Amino acid sequence: MIKASFDYLVKEPSVIKKDNKVILMFHGYGSNKEDLFSFSEYMDPSFLIISIQASNKMDYNSYCWWSLEYDAEMNLTMDIEQAKNSTNELNHFISDYLCNKFNFTNSQIYLCGFSQGCMISYALSINFYDKYTKVIGLSGKLPIEIINFKDFANYKEHNFFCSHGIFDQVIPIKIGRKSSEMMSKYGINHKFLEFQSSHGICPENFEQMILWLENN
Repeated sequence: MIKASFDYLVKEPSVIKKDNKVILMFHGYGSNKEDLFSFSEYMDPSFLIISIQASNKMDYNSYCWWSLEYDAEMNLTMDIEQAKNSTNELNHFISDYLCNKFNFTNSQIYLCGFSQGCMISYALSINFYDKYTKVIGLSGKLPIEIINFKDFANYKEHNFFCSHGIFDQVIPIKIGRKSSEMMSKYGINHKFLEFQSSHGICPENFEQMILWLENN
């Protein structure tokens, strides 16, 4: 058995079937595996839910998928090499470790990420288009610095739920809208919803996410 390269929390389904939905959760910048895992108690008990923690430590109980910093013009920039490495390592961890340990296939996987976790979810799905076709992207954007778009036909099976707060001050709504436009350009089927909220997940957003999960 390959060793786990990421720390994680898991909630196993009440009844194990060959077609159980598998929800893989990715937290935001500076958070940890506990963050989105709190959603699990409100989700369908038939789901296998795994919340994965980024391996780049920032502070006590604080982690990121890649480092962020401001350049001379005060523009926020990302560590591209670290981001590429995290995305590739996460793909191997899911495909080589989690799929074998918990006995599920890629067709059962739903990637669910918030903020930076949303970004790495998009990167996984688009770069490894034949592995991850379903994504729940919350308050994030397409990290174009590390995404390699393929041919339009490669995304015909993709299905995303994307949401954003109109008053988001961390990742402004215009960036979320631009990401949605780019998804349409590459033929990625997605639902983009806007909510009267800031950088977070309001109750209405959560309800729509659960509804989408139940029907897709």
